[in-house]
Amino acid sequence: MEAFHHFNHNMTVFTGVLGVGILIFSIAIFIGACILEIRLAKEKEWWKGLILPVLILIIPSIGNVLAVVLLVIYAVMRYRGRKDREMEQMKIKDL
Repeated sequence: MEAFHHFNHNMTVFTGVLGVGILIFSIAIFIGACILEIRLAKEKEWWKGLILPVLILIIPSIGNVLAVVLLVIYAVMRYRGRKDREMEQMKIKDL
């Protein structure tokens, strides 16, 4: 029980440190994107300032499509696995 408590405490500390690291990384990416957008918006060509906003709008759509594809793969593989188990059971019963 003592070992589990020690492990649980270490995981809590690790999770906290990881969360802070992800937060700092996210803030850095956000600030970097804002600075880049400011520089691109000041460019002579008007379309350069639209690159980042358009990318940010497109990426969630790609993420949604990817999520749907992964869910379909999951469903197909689960269905196949069930069918394979049923066939295996039928073969065992036939013996």
